[in-house]
Amino acid sequence: MNKPSGQPERIHRGPEAKITLCKCRESKKMFGVRFEEDGSAWKYTWAFPIKEAAAKREGYDATTMKGMIYPDKEYPGCPYCGRKTFIVCGDCHKLSCNITSGNTCTCEWCGLTGTISDYDGEGISSGGDLG
Repeated sequence: MNKPSGQPERIHRGPEAKITLCKCRESKKMFGVRFEEDGSAWKYTWAFPIKEAAAKREGYDATTMKGMIYPDKEYPGCPYCGRKTFIVCGDCHKLSCNITSGNTCTCEWCGLTGTISDYDGEGISSGGDLG
């Protein structure tokens, strides 16, 4: 069916989705996490192993997001350790699997050690060195 002349074409788009990078604190391996925008929050829906070269090629090393995060009920967890929650570093703002004992944690990305507190939605970044 042709659209009427002069009428703008309407395209239905779903929620915005982004891939950010995470490091497993158990295996030390990187993986991608798919987030879907849900109002002012981000729902994480899927995780998959990824190599550094592929992450850079796909632009996943440049992802930034602001807002609270929460898991979709179907989120499978880390492809290496199975954890379903994250630590967001207060310094580099990157994600690591939430494997903790006690109330301190060391970031798998930048090495900062700090006290664990609730995430405030300040922001998540995949930018910078992927090492």
